[in-house]
Amino acid sequence: MWNLHRLLLVSLYLGGLGVVAAFAVQGFDYYTTPLIERPRHELYWSFKPGGTHGLRFGIAGAAMMTLMLGYTLRKRWRPLRRLGPVRMWLDYHIFLGICGPLFILLHSSFKVGGLVSLSFWSMAAVALSGVLGRYLYRQIPRSRAGDELSLAEVEAQDGELSRQLVQSFGLPPEAVVELETAAESGLDPDRPLLWLLFTNQIDAFRMRRRLRYFSRSHAEVEPRLRRRFELAVARKARLRRRLLMWSRLRQIFHYWHVLHKPFAIIMYLFMVVHIGVAWMTGYV
Repeated sequence: MWNLHRLLLVSLYLGGLGVVAAFAVQGFDYYTTPLIERPRHELYWSFKPGGTHGLRFGIAGAAMMTLMLGYTLRKRWRPLRRLGPVRMWLDYHIFLGICGPLFILLHSSFKVGGLVSLSFWSMAAVALSGVLGRYLYRQIPRSRAGDELSLAEVEAQDGELSRQLVQSFGLPPEAVVELETAAESGLDPDRPLLWLLFTNQIDAFRMRRRLRYFSRSHAEVEPRLRRRFELAVARKARLRRRLLMWSRLRQIFHYWHVLHKPFAIIMYLFMVVHIGVAWMTGYV
């Protein structure tokens, strides 16, 4: 199921970004023409916001931005929980949040000003903050269905992995403590917020190097178990880091929601107003 999901997602990205790039290249001469001269350009009636292409760009972008709400419904409406895990819905939510604004940008013919600019930059803020939200989502331990785990559940998983490393792979208890120390090395949850987000990725790269050294230093693990052992070591290290960051990650996620939701509300509000005005004035 997940392989099919990844294949579909990659295909959607290639198709969506490919279409945007193709029309951006086709209309490049029009988009780079000064605004005052555009009405005399041969592509004006195709690429202006209400043109044959421009209108379709707007419809495609608005449809994608509307479909993004499916992720919100999936989290709140119980019947939709049967239609795949939350993280799968989130992947499509992010795809729509990237490609939708790009189609809206083509629809605007790169002319963003006046009241529309408030909606556009709110949309840009939603798209950019969505990328950050995806990163934060991945840092918070979740079940296979994508539901957030409690602290007790994560601690239980961490304890089970410790027992597995000792009983299934023959590691001495002091080696497990060594692994926990290596995983937490360099990680300081009390750093300033922005600096923490930046250095957390650097620390993660360094941790991978320490984990490779740890795995190779325990040659007593049987070759047939080596791959499972390396996966267990990596999972144990991730859990230790997330346990150390537990409170701070939730604080960051709270700040993210405070910023993300108002921009989303403004974006949808002005999108509805824009479509309504365009419809009533006969622009579409």
